[in-house]
Amino acid sequence: MHEYFHTKFGFCMWDIGALIVLIAMVVILVVHIVNQKKREQEFEDELSEKMADSNGSPKR
Repeated sequence: MHEYFHTKFGFCMWDIGALIVLIAMVVILVVHIVNQKKREQEFEDELSEKMADSNGSPKR
């Protein structure tokens, strides 16, 4: 079966495992990037709120 699969489709059975790992890594990378952008946006919102509060409050 291995020889048939290799000659018919042009890749080895190990390539399937490597392809699965590659797909998993890409999915994890995309999820990480999306989560990082959300964290950055939340940080920027929090920072702008703190800056607005510090500019609007009277100094002691």
